Amino acid sequence: MNNDEANYRAFLEGDIDGFENLVLTHKDSLIYFIHRYVKDLDTAEDLAQDAFVDVYVYKERYTFRVSFKTYLFTIGRNKAIDYIRKHRRLVLMGDEENDDIEAEGQNPEEQIVAQETSQTVRRALRKLKPDYQAAIELIDLEEMSYADAAKILNKTLPQMKILIFRARKSLKKQLESEGYRYEN
Repeated sequence: MNNDEANYRAFLEGDIDGFENLVLTHKDSLIYFIHRYVKDLDTAEDLAQDAFVDVYVYKERYTFRVSFKTYLFTIGRNKAIDYIRKHRRLVLMGDEENDDIEAEGQNPEEQIVAQETSQTVRRALRKLKPDYQAAIELIDLEEMSYADAAKILNKTLPQMKILIFRARKSLKKQLESEGYRYEN
């Protein structure tokens, strides 16, 4: 049993600390994930809070068939999509304000190169289709499994494999068109 499962089971038995541990573990990554959809940090924080409220209020809905993170990110994605639909505007994923990287142990020159590389990849990523952006975000940045990412994006496993292949190919093409060499 992993920490998330243990915390959730404790939460189901009435231990509020279990729920608080889940929030502390996943809050930042959920906000960042939602932010990629709505492009507004305050809105992303509100939607993440709404996702946790859903988990709290409807705690019996989680059945442990998928990881808690997958379950939570699915709720977060749905909240973001509902928000976008409600406001009837196209919101592209990505934002440069969170492109800062922590570079402990690097000299200033390495930090600058790493930051410029990160910004270049993020700019190229924002030029991709939203599905491609989400696939790369979940699999390559959040390091989720293909199966978990497929569930979040409402795809089958074969569709997810094709989607990430095409997304990476498109990202490579975008980076090369900007004069960068992409190595995977």
